[in-house]
Amino acid sequence: MGSLIPLLVVLLISGCAEKSGSDRSGRVINSSSLMRVASKARRTGNTEAAISLYTKAIEKDRSDPGGYLGLAECYVDKNVLDAASEYVIKAEKANCSPQAASYIRGKIFLLGGDSSAAEKEFLKHETPDSLNALGAICDSREEHAKAQSLYRRVIAMSPDYIDAYNNMGISMMLCKHYEKAIFYLKSACALPEADVTYRSNLALAYGLSGEVAKAKEIYAQDFEGQELESRVAYIEDLLTTKR
Repeated sequence: MGSLIPLLVVLLISGCAEKSGSDRSGRVINSSSLMRVASKARRTGNTEAAISLYTKAIEKDRSDPGGYLGLAECYVDKNVLDAASEYVIKAEKANCSPQAASYIRGKIFLLGGDSSAAEKEFLKHETPDSLNALGAICDSREEHAKAQSLYRRVIAMSPDYIDAYNNMGISMMLCKHYEKAIFYLKSACALPEADVTYRSNLALAYGLSGEVAKAKEIYAQDFEGQELESRVAYIEDLLTTKR
């Protein structure tokens, strides 16, 4: 990642519609199945495929808010905020949960540069998503103790919430508490959905603590050659600057 400031966590919210059709093999394909595949596509960065799948899910069941929420999240990912807002409204008309709508609307405000409005949305419902987002806002304001308190609340509410561990680790790095950062980032990397982003943050924490060899070992899980050497060199430059 280019900055140590935590990124807002993006959480997909799926629906549970039951209207269905079938593919050429005769297997039943309902809107829930389409949204599950869309969720996976979005998590792996294939936003366009996710948009197509959510759109197909809506065609199967226009009364289920999950497809609209999924499209809203996709357009948040693409930073197309007008479209994201439009789909939040459609989700609300389909009786989505107020918590889900408020969380996405908060992200829209944040991307639009209105952190105060975003904070008001996140404060409406004390869900793990909203509290984690508030923590990221606090860290961006250098209110790290407050941010860390929020991340602890998220972890207590949802012990498998990977981004709370990740953001806590980054927050600890910002405070130069590298051992604590490593503890939380190792916890994130131990969860099934951990990917290169989480491992890179852990490698950075090890590097900033002075354990460059350990950082390289972790980077080597995802990078090789010049890319690997560049990342290690970056850490060495940071350590030189610290000294």
